[in-house]
Amino acid sequence: MKWWVFILLLPFYLSAQETYNDCVKIPPQTYEVNFDADKEYYWWVSNGSITVDNGNSITIQWPDSIGTYTISVSTTRFNCVGDTSYREIFIEACPNIQLFIPNSFTPNKDSYNNTFFIKGRSADNIRYLAIYNRWGTRIFEANSNTPWDGENCPSGVYAIIVLVDDKRFVKFITLIR
Repeated sequence: MKWWVFILLLPFYLSAQETYNDCVKIPPQTYEVNFDADKEYYWWVSNGSITVDNGNSITIQWPDSIGTYTISVSTTRFNCVGDTSYREIFIEACPNIQLFIPNSFTPNKDSYNNTFFIKGRSADNIRYLAIYNRWGTRIFEANSNTPWDGENCPSGVYAIIVLVDDKRFVKFITLIR
């Protein structure tokens, strides 16, 4: 009677999870498993793009969109199926409000900086926007992030009130002609 003994080594350390948020662009991430010259490595990524593949290590650029993504690696050795490891990547919504509210604009019809417009990841969540002149008269109002062209308004400083996710922001903007 012959006995065949197979030793299956499990050198994979991918059985884990990572969490990122979409506040800033996620830098490329490198994942690696122990190297064995007799193994072939097969990587699979549910979303994201593999930018570098070195056999037992890869570098992935994850997307900026919220969701759960999976990376797995399996091996074969001498045409026999080996082990498989998985890792889950969670990309969550940014816990902070991100708005870029310009402090000035120049509506002089020169094709540069002609309208006031709020930018940033949270700009789509703006529920209310109001602009007031120096005497407190409301001169512009919108229920979303709507561009303001400053038409019929003189140069000067204007107050802006923005409501985003139940938070209120008051800023000042300078209109320059």
